Amino acid sequence: MSAPVSDPQRDGELVTATRALLARPWRTVEADPELVALVRRHADALDAWFTQELNYRLVVTADTARLVKTGHVPPDRPLRTVSATPRAFTSAEYAALALVLAATTSGPDRTSLRDLVNAVHSAAAEAGIVLDTDAASRRALVTALRWLIAQGMLRELDRGVAGYEHDADADALLEVRQDRMALLPTGAVIGAETPDELVERARERGSAATATRRRLVEDPVVLAADLDPARFAELRRRAADEARRIEARTGLVLEARAEGFAALDVDGGCSDVTFPAGGTVPHAALLLVSELVHQFRPEEDPDPIPWASVREVLDDLVAQHGRYWSKGALADRDRFAADVLSLLVSVRLVAVADDGAVRVLPPAARYAPDVTVAEGEAADEQPGLFED
Repeated sequence: MSAPVSDPQRDGELVTATRALLARPWRTVEADPELVALVRRHADALDAWFTQELNYRLVVTADTARLVKTGHVPPDRPLRTVSATPRAFTSAEYAALALVLAATTSGPDRTSLRDLVNAVHSAAAEAGIVLDTDAASRRALVTALRWLIAQGMLRELDRGVAGYEHDADADALLEVRQDRMALLPTGAVIGAETPDELVERARERGSAATATRRRLVEDPVVLAADLDPARFAELRRRAADEARRIEARTGLVLEARAEGFAALDVDGGCSDVTFPAGGTVPHAALLLVSELVHQFRPEEDPDPIPWASVREVLDDLVAQHGRYWSKGALADRDRFAADVLSLLVSVRLVAVADDGAVRVLPPAARYAPDVTVAEGEAADEQPGLFED
C-alpha cells in the first residue's frame, strides 16, 4: 500500500490558520469571514496541534473562533482601547469590563443601556466594589463597552453607548451575545482570589517542554535568564528539533545565539507587534535603541542606563527628527517616552527596572548603527556588537 500523499493546500491552510490565531486569538465571522471558515474547516487538526504542542484550547462555534491561551502570561500585552490612537486599558477600564461580563451573565439577549448600567452597579455592589457615576467612571465603562462592541459581543441596535460618557441619563438599545461573552474569560479565573493567584493559575499549565515551546512561540526573544539553567540547557540541546516543529506549523524561524533564542517572523503575519514599522513611535523607538547601543555600548558595560540619560537621548532625537513626526504623538512628551519604551520592551530589545533604568538586551545589537571609520580615526570610535 502506498503512503498517503500530503495535501499541500491543506498544509498551507493549517499554517495560515495557526499563524492568524496566534497573532489574534479572537476571530468573528463579521470581521474575518474567510479565516473563520478556514478554522472551521480544519478545527480538529488545529485543536489537536494547539493542545499537544502548546497546551492551548481552541473553541470553534458557527461564527466565532477563540484560541484560549494559558500557561504564559506576557506582562506587556494589555487590551487596547478602540480609538484612532489605541492605548492600554487602565485598571478602571479592566474593572468595568469584568463588571459588564458579570452583569450580562444569564441576562436578556437585548437590553437597554440604562438597564445594563444598573446591572453593572449591582454586580459591583455584590463584589464589594464602590462604583461611582462621575465622568471618569462613565468613560471607563464606555471604553469597555466599545471594546466589547468591536469584538462582536455587543451590538448597538438603536443609538450608541458613546452618549453615556457625557450624559448619565443617555440610553441605547443593545444586543448581547452571551455565547461569545462566555468564551472571553479563561479557565484560570475560576477560584482565583487575588491577582497574583490568577497569574499563577494561568502559568501552571503543561510540561516543562511545552512551557518552553510556548515561550518560543509567544515571545520574540527568549534569553538564557528567562529560563532556569537546566531548562535552557535542555532547550539548547533540542534546538534543532524544536525549530523544525515550530517552523512546520507557524512559519517562525528559530535563531539560536549564545545569549538565547529568537523566533523570527519573516513576513510579520504571525506577530501582533511589528518592528521596525512605520509611524512616529516605531520610528522613534528604532532610532532610540540604535543610539543606546551606539552611545552606551552595553556589550562592554551591561549596567542599566539611568532613565535621565535615556530621556536625554530621546529628547535629542525629537529635536533632530520631531518636525517629521506626529504633533499629536509629541504633545505629551511623558506619554510619548512611555510609548516608545513600551514598544521596545514588547519586542524584547530593552528591559525597564522599577526605578526606570533601562537595560539594553542582546538582540538590540542587530540595530547598531553602521559606522564607517575614516582613515586616521581611532578604531575604538566604532560601536561594539554583542556576540553573534
